[in-house]
Amino acid sequence: MGAFEKIKMGSKKDMVRIWKGMNEEDKDYFVDQVALALSIWGTDNAGKTLVAKVLATLIEDGSENLADFGLYIEEYLSSNGSEKRKGKMERASGIISRYRLKNALSSVPHKEIEL
Repeated sequence: MGAFEKIKMGSKKDMVRIWKGMNEEDKDYFVDQVALALSIWGTDNAGKTLVAKVLATLIEDGSENLADFGLYIEEYLSSNGSEKRKGKMERASGIISRYRLKNALSSVPHKEIEL
């Protein structure tokens, strides 16, 4: 079973659409954050599945930039507190938060403002 198999098809399509619209710098930030997460969570299927679940949370919340990945680890954890790798997720969240701060990335998700 692949990491993205349980993710809704609409969410997967949104991920691809968002990726295509991102600038190269944001793509690099996204890749860096996922790499940091996987270095802590593990590159096995369980680690990759956590990445997919965090991305699904990002999409469901309406973020329009995958570089917001690091902002959604805590969001995912708060709604799925019984996660097997919770300690590793919290550790990754802290490291990625410092990465985001160092690179002056937004602390607020990139979402459309609804009026």
